[in-house]
Amino acid sequence: MTLNPNPHAAARPDVLPAEDRMLSPQALWKRYGLPRDLIYRAIGDGELPAYNTARRGRPRYLVAQADFLTWRESLRVAPAAKGSK
Repeated sequence: MTLNPNPHAAARPDVLPAEDRMLSPQALWKRYGLPRDLIYRAIGDGELPAYNTARRGRPRYLVAQADFLTWRESLRVAPAAKGSK
């Protein structure tokens, strides 16, 4: 019997850590609620790194969840200072 040297390891080895997950723009839209066209535009403009997994024809993008979360934080707006409009 082999003991697991890391007792905190994931119970399911087929589940990737969040930083390694790859999601489609549609999955990102469903999970985080940002408009799909905003996600696709960011990919097209090079603001959001993505992988095109299609062989030919229409692109099929996958985005690393960590890259998406970093990009999403770049959209955050700082609260306005009191007294300013």
